[in-house]
Amino acid sequence: MTPLLVSDVAHSGLTVTDLDDALSLWCSGLGFTLERVFSLDADTTAATTGVGGATIRAATVRLGHQRVELLQYIPPEPPERAGSPARIGTVHIALTVSDLDRVLELCARHGWRPVGTPHRMTNGARAGTRIIYLEGAHGGFLELIAPPHRTPPRQEPSAG
Repeated sequence: MTPLLVSDVAHSGLTVTDLDDALSLWCSGLGFTLERVFSLDADTTAATTGVGGATIRAATVRLGHQRVELLQYIPPEPPERAGSPARIGTVHIALTVSDLDRVLELCARHGWRPVGTPHRMTNGARAGTRIIYLEGAHGGFLELIAPPHRTPPRQEPSAG
């Protein structure tokens, strides 16, 4: 049997405008744990990402088994239209949240805006789940997924 070529998803990556602000959102706000902060010099940045003339300040944050790598390019690419989640190459990160409205408020304070209104799934495996995409002020997308709050089944008192 041939061994698997890919065994794990190491992390999701998101380019951010300000690493310190991003860490405030992801760690203090959303509850991720900071694993490490690191930098890549211009030569390593060019060799790794193909972006010349820039360095990277970066951090890896973790929630459960999931890792997100936040990258701040210095200097940043010139700002352009933020893009579309449908454009090939665009990255989004999906987060399961317990209080969608509270997370929307928190994200708004860090420059993230909803691209629509929360949509409630009406059928299928995610029936009752509220979902919305947010766009960062300088690009990037988050998907917030709020499963319905389920009331545990009531247990009947045991006879005896």
